[in-house]
Amino acid sequence: MYLKIILLIALILTHYANAEESPRSADHGVILAYHHVSAETPASTSISPTHFAAHLDYLAQNDFNVWPLDKMVRHLQQGLAVPENTVALTFDDAYASVFNQVHPELTQRRWPYTVFVNTHAIDSKLQAYMTWEQLGQLAQAGVTIGNHSHSHSHLVRPTPNETQTQWQARIILDIRTAQQRIEAETGQVPTLFAYPYGEYTQTISQWVTDLGLIGFGQHSGAVGAGSDFSALPRFPLGGPYTSLSHLATRLNARPLYIDAEPRGPIDQLRDHKTWVTLNIEPDAFAMNQLRCYASQQGLMEMQAPEQAQFITIRPQAPLHAGRNKYNCTAPHQHEPGVFFWWSYLIMQPNSDGSWYSG
Repeated sequence: MYLKIILLIALILTHYANAEESPRSADHGVILAYHHVSAETPASTSISPTHFAAHLDYLAQNDFNVWPLDKMVRHLQQGLAVPENTVALTFDDAYASVFNQVHPELTQRRWPYTVFVNTHAIDSKLQAYMTWEQLGQLAQAGVTIGNHSHSHSHLVRPTPNETQTQWQARIILDIRTAQQRIEAETGQVPTLFAYPYGEYTQTISQWVTDLGLIGFGQHSGAVGAGSDFSALPRFPLGGPYTSLSHLATRLNARPLYIDAEPRGPIDQLRDHKTWVTLNIEPDAFAMNQLRCYASQQGLMEMQAPEQAQFITIRPQAPLHAGRNKYNCTAPHQHEPGVFFWWSYLIMQPNSDGSWYSG
């Protein structure tokens, strides 16, 4: 009798231990986003070859599974298992350093990766970028070629006096042009699309989805089965964010599932005193350990209504013109160094309603 009771208690404890982390966050992956791999290019979007090699060594030494990006997406969409410590490597803009520095390193390790190509730069034969011949060699070697638009323009900005219909037609033509150029030059038909500058809105992401593409931003977070496949998060690694400690924190991220009201991304925040309400899916973290941060400001104001899973947040001061992000994180209750992570994008124009430069 006592043995049966002990076994029953053990089964119950096992059930709760296994349920403590939901299946949606248990199967997850992390996507890293690089641009230049060079010590001679703009610091904000660059990582030196030495630091990049250290990143690869870290992945190898800590037994990370480097997967093709499309395989990770397919597994998450279909509810298939994704092993712990699974990461995908991506490179935006098809810079020459990817061919010269990245490809030899990753070929030697037999690791897959994705290059997102903005085709106008390649067609224009700009010196900083790869050539179509080089991209063809990568495609032949099994590298995934993704769509990064033709023009690499700010897709969220209609031109003056442009109607919604004209704006939509221009953006769709821009993306389709890149599709056609990539297929013609490499033989690959892209299924993956990275938003230029990581900028998108709900309207833009719907157009991308309607074109049959999976979208990727540059907002932070891990990806899981419950993620938005029209705009999946990636961790940008460049400028001040290239140390191994930064890398380790991002590799250990788990998806934090939040429904925000207003739903993001939003194209402007009229008043910084506006509260954003977060409906947070419980997981293996304590709600009182959740912290949210605004771009260039730090810790945000936070209020917790009576319902346990609801929290409201707002920035301490007006947002700067440009891309703004709210990042919310919560530490795992039982795994030191592991954080659940969620990001919210706000495209903020200038005070007069005009678009910011850059």
